Amino acid sequence: MKLRSYLTLLTLATLVPVAIFAALVGANLVDQERKTFRRGAQEQVRALSTAIDASLKGSITTLEAFSLSPSLDAADLGYFRRTAAGLLAGRPDWVNINLSLPDGQQVVNLKLPERAPLPNIAAVDASLERVLRTAKPAVGDLVIGPVTKGWDFAVRVPVIRDGAVKYVLSAVVKPQALSQLVIRQDLPGDWIAMILDSRGRVVARNLNSEKSRGQLARPLLLKTPGEQSRAWVRARSLEGADYQYFYVVSETTGWAFAMGIPSATVSAVGQQAAWLFGLGLLGATGIAVALAIIISRRISWPIAVLASEVKAIGRGSEPRLPREPRIDEIRLLATALRTAAQAAREREDLVEREKQALQAADRAKNEFLAMLSHELRNPLAALTAAAHVLKRADPAREAAIKARIVVERQTRHMARLVEDLLDVSRITMGKATLEREILNLAQVASNVVQTWRAAGRLEGARVSVDARPVWINADRIRIEQIVANLLDNALKFTPAGQPITVSVRPEGDAAVLEVADEGQGMSPDMIGRVFELFTQGPLGPDHGKGGLGLGLALVKSLAELHGGSVFSASEGPGRGAVFTVRLPAVDGVQAMVAGASKLGRSAGSRRILVIEDNDDARQMLRALLALGGHEVREAPDGMSGIAAAMEARPDAVLIDIGLPDIDGYEVARRLRASAADGRIGLIAVTGYGQPEDEARALEAGFDAHLTKPVEARRLEEVIATVS
Repeated sequence: MKLRSYLTLLTLATLVPVAIFAALVGANLVDQERKTFRRGAQEQVRALSTAIDASLKGSITTLEAFSLSPSLDAADLGYFRRTAAGLLAGRPDWVNINLSLPDGQQVVNLKLPERAPLPNIAAVDASLERVLRTAKPAVGDLVIGPVTKGWDFAVRVPVIRDGAVKYVLSAVVKPQALSQLVIRQDLPGDWIAMILDSRGRVVARNLNSEKSRGQLARPLLLKTPGEQSRAWVRARSLEGADYQYFYVVSETTGWAFAMGIPSATVSAVGQQAAWLFGLGLLGATGIAVALAIIISRRISWPIAVLASEVKAIGRGSEPRLPREPRIDEIRLLATALRTAAQAAREREDLVEREKQALQAADRAKNEFLAMLSHELRNPLAALTAAAHVLKRADPAREAAIKARIVVERQTRHMARLVEDLLDVSRITMGKATLEREILNLAQVASNVVQTWRAAGRLEGARVSVDARPVWINADRIRIEQIVANLLDNALKFTPAGQPITVSVRPEGDAAVLEVADEGQGMSPDMIGRVFELFTQGPLGPDHGKGGLGLGLALVKSLAELHGGSVFSASEGPGRGAVFTVRLPAVDGVQAMVAGASKLGRSAGSRRILVIEDNDDARQMLRALLALGGHEVREAPDGMSGIAAAMEARPDAVLIDIGLPDIDGYEVARRLRASAADGRIGLIAVTGYGQPEDEARALEAGFDAHLTKPVEARRLEEVIATVS
């Protein structure tokens, strides 16, 4: 017997038990498919039954709360009628509210005039008798109301006084609300979902809802709910079609919810899977036999070729294949060996590229550290000199005044460097947050330019503003940062006396901010890289201003964080540059309304306690608040701060988190617990500025979280808010 015959028999011998096992597994899977289908239907029925019970319990709960009305104690039925009318107006699913005595005689009926004869409802349905017998709420069956003249049902609760039922309070409910609940299930077009009352009448149905309301369900479906609380039954629909129903009877109301699936649909579940499984198994068997025959015809090829190829790879040579390989596996394996040789060479190339990338990253790191060192040394040198001047000079002399100006300017510069680094870190890690408000982009841009001009930062520069009002929903501080970074970039690369234009205009559904200069310009390769981190163009010889190469990168990130974009343009070196930011615009009327609601808010004079362990920070914060007209006390640690708060009863407390004895979170918790009326504003002023730090502060009882250094305007706004 030939080898291929043995291989064919081996294949068949292997496939026969596998096929038998697969057939058994397939049959079980088909059965599980049917069971899964039924379980899904059952869970949907239970879920909707629960939703129906919840809807009815909502009406019961409302009535039970209303039954406690003091007017029923005093038998003030006139007042009760007026309050009931207000309740009915707020419940669009109710059509009437009535109040009856235990014998069924109504004493209040909102659908009838106040002095009109009122009906007796004892014979309407059995729900009144159940309420009197159990002293518990009950839901009546679907009836044609004697007053409403339409299909409705009653939800009744007992009014119990002195241990006895004094009245029965009823709400007449429209079944249409339940119909909407059933229709919203979005069932297949031929499935049926319906709600039956305790007598088997249709309360709501997804098919022919209005026509079928009040009809009795089929006898088989009517009989079974009384015997079991849930089951599958087979019955004809109201239209006469063959259906399988699963129903659930509510223990609360005695009503049933039934969902019907066409019997053909239930039977078809699993048949398609069975056919696909059988065809797949048959096809797999045929393919396996065919492959065994093909392989058996080619197995005679010498395997020595493969060994020689392996030796070639070991020598570093290119593996070679026969022109007509007879065995697919040998061809594939030889190809894999060739691929492995190629992969080995690529790995060597990759290792070399990674080595070069690491070297480039190391160079970039060293350049950045050198740049950072340079940028920090300049303000530190100025601060050191200014501190020495302030130490020796008369505070009123010009030297001391200039030294204070230097301290303020260089401190602001260092704070901006640190904030830029933190902003880059937050945005890169996806932790940056926006405090949005409706604001006028033109006003923000104009304010930035005016502030810089007043501070002397535009001295020697020709900066003009052309701003038309356009409103955006954005973070004011971040938008100011965008304008400031673009303006700073223009000043850095524009010679003194050359014009710089800041313009704002609406353009379609966008707000456009544009900063144009006639300065140094950019080469084409720099235009494509200008928004990358740590990228700077060459500064002119008359510019001593440095930077970390973060400003434009932050502009791009912040614009995209607001849903906008930024791009640059330049006609070449020496021909100036234009930077354009596009942000989504909002309706101006809405913006003005939102802005008007914020007018007039100011802190005024407040009693403020500062808890801060750093002496310099505490003294400066106290001085800043005192200049704002506040009465300020201070404490260097948590325990003395708590004692000072107990004594002074301040309007607001500014608390550092990192205190030497107990942390600021614990201070906030104790102060919040000791405040008799809770009217004390707690503000965290800390160097911890991540979103999780703010969340932890608010959880500890703080009203606001500010990150150092804090702007005076922002501090005043927060004090006004929390106090």
